[in-house]
Amino acid sequence: MEPSGALLAPEAGFPEAKALAHGLPGTERYTSKQPPLAIPAREAGTWEARVVAEGGGARREAPFRLVVESASSQDLYLEGAVYVGEAEAAPQAAGVLRYCPTGCSGRPLGGGWYRAEGLQALASGTEGLPDRPVRAQGGEAEPLFPEEWNLPLARFPEAWAEATGEGVVVAVADTGVLPGHPDLEGVLLPGLDLVDGDTDPTEPVVSPLQTFHGSHVSGILAAAWNGVGMAGASQAHILPIRLLTPEGTGRESDLILALRWAAGIPVPGLPPNPHPAQVVNLSLSGEGPCSPALQEALDEVRARGVLVVAAAGNYGRDYRDYFPGNCRGVLTVGAVGSDGRLASYSNRSAPLLAPGGSGDQGVLGPTLGGHRLLKGTSQAAPHVSAALALLRSRGAASPEALEGALLAGSRSTPEGRLLDAFAALKALEGDGVAFRVEGQLALKPGEEGSLPVEVLSPYPVPVRVAAEGGLAAYLAPNPAQGTAHLRVRAPTGTAPGAYRVRLEGGGAWATAEVQVEALPARVVLSACSEGGVCRSLVLPPEGGPFRLEGLSPGTYRLLAFLDRDGDGALDPEEPRGEAEARPPARGVRLLVR
Repeated sequence: MEPSGALLAPEAGFPEAKALAHGLPGTERYTSKQPPLAIPAREAGTWEARVVAEGGGARREAPFRLVVESASSQDLYLEGAVYVGEAEAAPQAAGVLRYCPTGCSGRPLGGGWYRAEGLQALASGTEGLPDRPVRAQGGEAEPLFPEEWNLPLARFPEAWAEATGEGVVVAVADTGVLPGHPDLEGVLLPGLDLVDGDTDPTEPVVSPLQTFHGSHVSGILAAAWNGVGMAGASQAHILPIRLLTPEGTGRESDLILALRWAAGIPVPGLPPNPHPAQVVNLSLSGEGPCSPALQEALDEVRARGVLVVAAAGNYGRDYRDYFPGNCRGVLTVGAVGSDGRLASYSNRSAPLLAPGGSGDQGVLGPTLGGHRLLKGTSQAAPHVSAALALLRSRGAASPEALEGALLAGSRSTPEGRLLDAFAALKALEGDGVAFRVEGQLALKPGEEGSLPVEVLSPYPVPVRVAAEGGLAAYLAPNPAQGTAHLRVRAPTGTAPGAYRVRLEGGGAWATAEVQVEALPARVVLSACSEGGVCRSLVLPPEGGPFRLEGLSPGTYRLLAFLDRDGDGALDPEEPRGEAEARPPARGVRLLVR
């Protein structure tokens, strides 16, 4: 058969042509049948052709029409197997891999990795670098700081990098002080003694059983960072007012006078106060409601922008049964132990908790001739006064903003809100607004999850949510106040790694940590036509047979790789194998190594 207009060739992988014979006139055997002839052809179409018969000196030929039909896409397939070898993939090029989340020079490989030519990794123990000792500065450098579990519990060391309370005056109305104690040198301002009626607030030594309560409280609040003894929670100045006897007893009338004098309010019969306080610490309490006279004095003090901190009491009852903690405008403090749990002796329901000691573990403070451990809400209160000193030292702020920052930055516990000095500073930057994100979220690509978010604010706050790495995130409800939920989704194809979602509102911000985990390893097979249309299959990590159907004619480029991290993308060091084939084809073989 000699076709015209087209070349018919028996080449595997091409559509089959159906030649329709319309009869051969002039032959001795004539047939009217029209059998289809399967002839492999390069392409579909219609051609004119002829059949030639020769023999015995005779020649016969007959023309006919050749119709080459396109093969159905169902007939075009690629079938074979992927074999995964043990050999690791060799690096694609010389050079050093560098991880640069924000980008760097060199060839990007995805996932924040770049190949930087000619760079060498920084070796550990590089010679020539100075290795002089360094030492922590501030309260951490004090010899007794390791014994002060209370300061890390309330996060004072972190806060000291932001503020120390220097320049703030805190009045301590108590049993008086020991001016010669090394931890109080340079800390004390000229004070007042309402017990003996003079200007010497020194506590007299009258009994071997006295605790020197006022000195203990003052040291917790502001012991000097002078390389001797303990570290104070702040570096405020102490304005000492003696209104309690060495046994710890006193009168409400003296308390009223002390409040007014401490705030710089003129008091008949008392000398002027040249150093008005911004904070007053009252590590004392009495049973009963707040009297009108005491409330009036507290209102006058508050009107001058002075904050009053009071101990909740050590009776294991409701703090609202004891003054001055139950008075309006007073920030009342309960006590916790080193485990953060409410101490058994502490009065209940106080709006704020702070370290006061529990069990056999007390809080370190100065006493006559050295230091001692004491427990009580009296020890908890000066931590809050110190935190207010830190906040005050950052600049002018209203009493409401300072209280709001303390409460907004505090940590939620089953028994109340625990002081967090560092978070309070951050909340003050946010005008009394703070975010607290609980826990960390772990997702796989394609999954969604949520985290609880506490929005601490006196009003609903509109919150802006921004997520890294293409994560989708939103907060509900928004605006938020109190408890809200951050919903986060990791789209399919998200690379494994650590991501952050940033929350901003009211001048405050916080981040939520999201860990996207790798999917299980698998083999990804991709077959792409000359036109750029690709088909993909997922196989087990050990490889296996595959079949791709419904393809178009033409050459296909096949790529199979071991997707170790399950992200669906070919990473530089992942084993791979390539091949080319034209459908229909069986026995296609790819070796991944």
